[in-house]
Amino acid sequence: MASSGAFTAFRSNGAPTYYGSNKTPFMADILESGLIYAFVIVTFSFYVILPGIRGNERIYTFIRVTVTLFIGSVIMLCNYGYSWETAKSTNVRTKYKAGSAGEITADIEVYMGLRGINVTLKADGKDRGPFNETINYNENFDWRWEQGRLGFGIFAGRFNQEFRAAQFRGTPLPIIWIAEYFTFDGEGIRWGRHYRQAGWYAHILMWLALPLWILTIIVFFMILRYAAFMLALTGATMVAANIAWASVRNVNELVIPFSAEHKLEFHYGPCFYLNLFTGIMCVILGAVIEILDLRYPVELTKFFGVDPLQAEELEEEETFPLTKNTRKDDEVELRRMENGEAREHGPSSAALLEDYDYDDDDEIYNKAPLFKPPPAPETRFHKRRSRGLTQRLQKPRRRPPPPVPGDDRFANVQDSIVLRRGCNP
Repeated sequence: MASSGAFTAFRSNGAPTYYGSNKTPFMADILESGLIYAFVIVTFSFYVILPGIRGNERIYTFIRVTVTLFIGSVIMLCNYGYSWETAKSTNVRTKYKAGSAGEITADIEVYMGLRGINVTLKADGKDRGPFNETINYNENFDWRWEQGRLGFGIFAGRFNQEFRAAQFRGTPLPIIWIAEYFTFDGEGIRWGRHYRQAGWYAHILMWLALPLWILTIIVFFMILRYAAFMLALTGATMVAANIAWASVRNVNELVIPFSAEHKLEFHYGPCFYLNLFTGIMCVILGAVIEILDLRYPVELTKFFGVDPLQAEELEEEETFPLTKNTRKDDEVELRRMENGEAREHGPSSAALLEDYDYDDDDEIYNKAPLFKPPPAPETRFHKRRSRGLTQRLQKPRRRPPPPVPGDDRFANVQDSIVLRRGCNP
């Protein structure tokens, strides 16, 4: 007996319910959306803790976090974005597919990035073409990795292989027509080669800007002067990516005609101008921070939340580097004084101290100490390498520490004083 009721809806011959395919085009780049979502989460996490910060430090932290994450997000989005160059033409009357004489009226958009191109073909809902289907295509052609051999075989580059695969799939002719301009050396056309080289150099510089940005964040917690240099270097690398893209690509502007009235003319897109603006902004901010560090160092350390004493100590260590032996000798002398080893000789040490003439200190210091071996001769190269500019131009002003009673070096000093006076020990 045949079943009836709600369970038989959309069924035929007792089989499960069949749903037709629902093909939807990609309306946004998944990778770009993921990067934006990641930076938004990080930014929101920092904004959540802002109410717990008091005073003007709250405003300073808000500005630092916003500008820092904005620079990082621009580097990543422009590196993976497909808007370095764009072209758009509306209401283009063109053929639809090979083997069919039917024509359609559609909007065509091309987005070019550092790693490939993205072509969009979308017709009005009323125009369903000769095959009565929804015309809404979005195809991506990638030229990453090896360039490959000439042609479209298995040893050809990735772009040429994807182009040949799109032909076998029956991709609409407008998309094939656009992709053909970017094939490598096909029919003597070199647009694809030039754009691939431009994208290759630009994306290398963008990857260089990312670690420089990370190092800038780290150095801002130590020395602001060096952080300003790193920030300016990050901006200069981003601007260099724009220069590489604009100079390496073909000098002649690419124009893809469909008819006398409808042409695809390529222009610089949002990623190009956003990366250029951010790079120039980083260079200007680095110069401003360097000037403020020279004129208003205290206010600048308050803005960035850096301890000025720590910054001065780091600069002094770099200007006057202490060797490992000097630090070790200072530690040994300190331990000897704390343990009282300087008074282990008893009354003899006290008697020596009573007979010691402190007026002869200058005379002793002017002469080379007997207990210190003469330094090894240094070449001009070692002197320039081990000394800073200030140390080379100024005379040494520090005297060696006085000898500690009870040490062998102290006995040598006492013997030299007695012999100089002409007395018996």
